[in-house]
Amino acid sequence: MKQTTTLMTAQQLMELPDDAMRYELIAGELRMSPPAGLEHSYYEVKFSSALHHFLMKKRLGIAVGADAGFLIRRDPDTVLSPDAAFISNASLKKHGITAGYYPLAPDLAVEVVSPSDAMTEVREKVRRYLSAGTKIVWVANPRRRTVTQYAPGVAPVIWGIDDTIDGGELLPGFRMAVRNAFP
Repeated sequence: MKQTTTLMTAQQLMELPDDAMRYELIAGELRMSPPAGLEHSYYEVKFSSALHHFLMKKRLGIAVGADAGFLIRRDPDTVLSPDAAFISNASLKKHGITAGYYPLAPDLAVEVVSPSDAMTEVREKVRRYLSAGTKIVWVANPRRRTVTQYAPGVAPVIWGIDDTIDGGELLPGFRMAVRNAFP
């Protein structure tokens, strides 16, 4: 990812022209990455679709895709865009479905590791989500065919190709075979 040195606000980020690049704001610093490619997008859709279909039945909240931005810190602003996310009804009661960046961290964030991602950056993003109030972060690694679950105060859980992702208390009844995530 490339970085700029001029600090920006979330509002300035929102006003950038659409140039097909993906941007996030980390403590006021603009971070840009090119489109990740077909494979990455395919996995994003797998996770966001599975969450969407589950949530349509259970009515626990909404699922959003990679275009959603979450304003998780102010002054300097931090805006993150997970590859897929879940926002609970309890969170939605506070702010509804906003036109701009959502002013809270998602309840669940899913990050799909792309070939250009450094694992140190992925771990830092996980730390940012959890410190902002995200309850669970799933890191999907297509190369390893694993999904690692991070939650505050507990050791990470790694699900392999023969395992099933479990939504736990946050998404009771949600189950997704890792094998189905990475066919």
